[in-house]
Amino acid sequence: MPRRRGSGTAVLVFALLVLATVAAFAWAQRLKRDPLVLDRVTFAAVPNAHPGAPVHNFTPNGDCRFDRVRVRFRVTQSDHATVQVMKPGGRVVITLARDRFLKRYHFFTFYWDGRQRGGGIAAPGRYKLRVRLLGQERVLVPPGGIGLHRAAHAAPARACAGKAAPRPAGGPAP
Repeated sequence: MPRRRGSGTAVLVFALLVLATVAAFAWAQRLKRDPLVLDRVTFAAVPNAHPGAPVHNFTPNGDCRFDRVRVRFRVTQSDHATVQVMKPGGRVVITLARDRFLKRYHFFTFYWDGRQRGGGIAAPGRYKLRVRLLGQERVLVPPGGIGLHRAAHAAPARACAGKAAPRPAGGPAP
């Protein structure tokens, strides 16, 4: 049987594709074994009367019940980071920390009161946490999310027990 023209090229291309597939598989297995960079991520509305059953949704309406959400996590590699809350589509709602040093194996806690960058309350919906590690040029978005619900506004002059009365945005600190 006569040999076809170009069959040597086809065999070479096939062998390169098989080699690339095996290399990609080995790389994926290596990545699976690496420890998580961002772990133990929790979202909980505060103040929470039942710490054993954290509430993941919050209502920033000024009634002193679930007005803020606590974001807590730790990193396994030290780096400078920017911590942001974003819509699932990728639009940044607010930056909680910019160029902050995160030491490895330490827990970091941030609070979000539901406000956007412009100062108004963000729209109801699901929000995600994004941690951008500046030295490694990595962007981490952990699973899970934050639910912001709209609720009727509380009386404006009411102060929370043990806390100062809320001040208007841009106003002087007491």
